[in-house]
Amino acid sequence: MFRLILLSTAIVIAAALYAAGVANAATFCSQGRSAGTERDCSFTTLKECRASVRAKGGGHCYRMRAKQ
Repeated sequence: MFRLILLSTAIVIAAALYAAGVANAATFCSQGRSAGTERDCSFTTLKECRASVRAKGGGHCYRMRAKQ
């Protein structure tokens, strides 16, 4: 029984740490040129962001600020 509780606790902690890492993975956002274009903050690299902006017809990329 103790092993089951220990294993369950370890799984919960690992899942929480993984989710925190995934949530913080995106560090770049893109903003399109046209009015009303929503920003997309799903990019982990500047290269990815720029490729997406280029494919959508232009705009700019910027690094997300760290949450305070």
